[in-house]
Amino acid sequence: MHLIEINCIRGPTQYRNPLAASVAGVAIVRRLNGREEVRMTWRITSTAVLAIMLLSPDFTTAAAAGALEQTIDDCESCHGEGGASSHENIPVIGGMSSFYLDAQLHAYQDGYRPCVEVEYPAGPEQGEMGDMCEEVEGLSDQQISAIADYFAEQPFVVPDQETNPDLVAQGENLHQQHCAKCHSEGGGLAFDDAGILAGQWRGYLEQTFEEYRTGERWQPEKMAPKMEQLSDDESSALIEFYVAQEPLE
Repeated sequence: MHLIEINCIRGPTQYRNPLAASVAGVAIVRRLNGREEVRMTWRITSTAVLAIMLLSPDFTTAAAAGALEQTIDDCESCHGEGGASSHENIPVIGGMSSFYLDAQLHAYQDGYRPCVEVEYPAGPEQGEMGDMCEEVEGLSDQQISAIADYFAEQPFVVPDQETNPDLVAQGENLHQQHCAKCHSEGGGLAFDDAGILAGQWRGYLEQTFEEYRTGERWQPEKMAPKMEQLSDDESSALIEFYVAQEPLE
């Protein structure tokens, strides 16, 4: 039990006591400037104290910040610090636009993106299997927006990957023919709001292309026929082109 003292001023008909539903005590009434002052010693349960703390704006803000920090830590256990992934099947997400990241997290929640199971590379669940559907379940719109804003403010760290110059040249031609209108600057412009393709992990791009080509992942109507028409060799060349590019800051 916690013991505190609270002064309440009694009006003509009732006490104005903000904690009346949570406490019990004995009042001592005295006259003060023509009004009755009620000095009460209240016995408050731990639950009531917690409720009072949670109603405090400062406490609520601090609690929300702590929860967000933990959620971002969970994200970074897979995607790396600041979203700089060091694993080829997990995308680099730092530096992508907030709009794009927000949309993708909602797409996982709404079932528009398949949730591929991967092994956690770090963190308390290292070595266990999990997927994005598990990670985004229960996140509010406000939490998703805050996560997207955080990673959008981080730099896009390009992983070190070797590329085949001949395939890169073939891929550049395909990009100019089919993709450049939406994925400008070689897929390296975050403000296209289409995701940064330039410098992305090859393994992740291969997985993404396959999801588009098989219809597992939602895509814009104008993009679908282009993906369906790509041969395996053309897909490989286009991916090689993106891997070889540098995103614009």
